Amino acid sequence: MMESNVTQQDHWDNMWKVGDTGWHNDKTHPMLAKYLDKLTAGKEKQKILLPLCGKTVDLKWLSDLGHTVVGVEFVKQAVEEFFQEQDIQYTVEDVEAVKGKVYKSQDGKIRLYLCDLYELNSSTEGQFDVVWDRGSLVAINVQDRTRYADHMMSLMKQDGRYLLDTYEYDSSKYGGPPQSVSDDVIHTLYGEKCQIERLEKFDSITEWMKINWNIEHFYEKVDFITFK
Repeated sequence: MMESNVTQQDHWDNMWKVGDTGWHNDKTHPMLAKYLDKLTAGKEKQKILLPLCGKTVDLKWLSDLGHTVVGVEFVKQAVEEFFQEQDIQYTVEDVEAVKGKVYKSQDGKIRLYLCDLYELNSSTEGQFDVVWDRGSLVAINVQDRTRYADHMMSLMKQDGRYLLDTYEYDSSKYGGPPQSVSDDVIHTLYGEKCQIERLEKFDSITEWMKINWNIEHFYEKVDFITFK
């Protein structure tokens, strides 16, 4: 079993195994759909990275629009279920450079790397026009955030665009996941090298969260990040 520096491998493997994947959405993420033109700068055939992608349908949606999508995931079940559920024929190849495998659609427009996130670098896939970060930064261990943000920025082209979807709530009452990410943390991680534009902030609290997590607010925040 491949080790991961992101989270405990067996923990996430088990969550997928028992179907405890409440973060998975069967529809295209509304914030991605809403801000796609801004994210792609209106350009076609962009190369888009989805870190810790799970089996998100965003992969196929973006590919169907003509973009090349690259996902990184370390749970084998998630990667294989994506291709099976989307009825996409695929091949699997060992990739020594990432100490893992790559699953490719027949047309090559969807490539999912089964490996530690930090093993994928610009020497393997080059750099990306776009990063769509939903459910990734918020899954990272707090002590790994600086390493994570630096890694994401290293994968972006100089004129690249990064859409970051995070959550903020009272972490003294609930410790995650998903992790709460404050505005100060976002600016500490990205602000020195990047401009950060807040696109959305809204409270998406549910009754279930109030009861089970003992929180009063659950803010979803969407930020658009570009190099200075």
